Amino acid sequence: MSESSGFIGPDALSEWRKTKESSGALDVVLVTHPRDENDLPRLFPWSVHLSMADRFQLTRHMKPVFGEIVTIGALRVGILFLPFYANELIDASARRHCGQVLEVDAIAAAAETGAKVLCLGGLTGALSLYGHKLVKPAEQAGIVVTTGHAVTSISVLRTYEKAVEELGRRPAEQKVTVIGVGSIGRSFAQLLSTVEEKPSELVLVDRPQMSGKLDRLAEEFRRTTGLKTSFEITDATGALPADSSCYSTDVLVSAVSTAYVVDIDKVAPGTILIDDSQPYCWSREGAWRRVVERADIVPCEAGLVDCRSIGFRSRFPFDFAEVDADGSSTAWSCLTEGMIFALEPGITPTIGEPTAEMISAYMTAFDQNKLCIPALQCGPHVLPIGKLRAAIGKESSGGASQ
Repeated sequence: MSESSGFIGPDALSEWRKTKESSGALDVVLVTHPRDENDLPRLFPWSVHLSMADRFQLTRHMKPVFGEIVTIGALRVGILFLPFYANELIDASARRHCGQVLEVDAIAAAAETGAKVLCLGGLTGALSLYGHKLVKPAEQAGIVVTTGHAVTSISVLRTYEKAVEELGRRPAEQKVTVIGVGSIGRSFAQLLSTVEEKPSELVLVDRPQMSGKLDRLAEEFRRTTGLKTSFEITDATGALPADSSCYSTDVLVSAVSTAYVVDIDKVAPGTILIDDSQPYCWSREGAWRRVVERADIVPCEAGLVDCRSIGFRSRFPFDFAEVDADGSSTAWSCLTEGMIFALEPGITPTIGEPTAEMISAYMTAFDQNKLCIPALQCGPHVLPIGKLRAAIGKESSGGASQ
């Protein structure tokens, strides 16, 4: 497939419409939102001069806006940003407004471009009850919705496998702890229970209201795979107990909506961290400082896919580590799912928590399209794997290795 071309910035859609190719329609639209006020200048560079309070107020008067239009051969892709932040989707007093923007304004903006597929980024999957709330309005606009959670689960698994391999560790010797057993965390845990070389132990962590689900999943994994599985309960706010398994594990995978629930300074030396949370589950700045100063943890971003095999190049200023003069071949996993759906006739969209059959189909397409995980990174920094392997290598002070 040929390399991509496109337009970036708030004028991306109007500039694209001036081209000959705009006589068609967008095949895929990723609908997402800024993580927090620090992200706003990526779309509006001049807003860097505004205070955080002013950036927040500015978004109150905005409509959804396309930040990038990318053409990959015959495939046309748009990234649509919603005017709210991750913490607003968690705040009960603001969630209803965010839901209306997503269900009405976002669908209308995508429909105006003739979009065929809408994939969900950030916390829009959870906001829409894993896509269920969007199916009917999208269908009326001639759009198919897919949450992106199948490919995100695959990307988390592949990031785990890449990190373990590059650190020179044996998967069978790893204690893996998963915080959050929602759509992503549960799917990753189920994928992990099916791999050939399973970890030595699996610990599932979530809030008290999820205790029934935790118990069922742990029993299912023990019964069907023989994998040593237990679960742990946080307090009602999602805060971890001082003796949490999260601080005595080899691999810590997180997919939650509680900001900074993991204290990066308490993480055991040797721990591999893989975070797919919105907002961040642990401090990127603190994690990178430990990498630079002590080289004793391996903090990895999850949900990233290298899409160079299909010719994808983005020039939007995300903080992807692998960027050159032509942009980056890295895409969010949720967008990757939308592109796979558009490229693979017969594959089904992901609505609700992904089933094993859904994930299997997307994994087959993932591999057939030669998609892979980019270099492991923490925030915008590529991890110095050689340095980390030399410093902590096969040894880990986490629970499974002691």
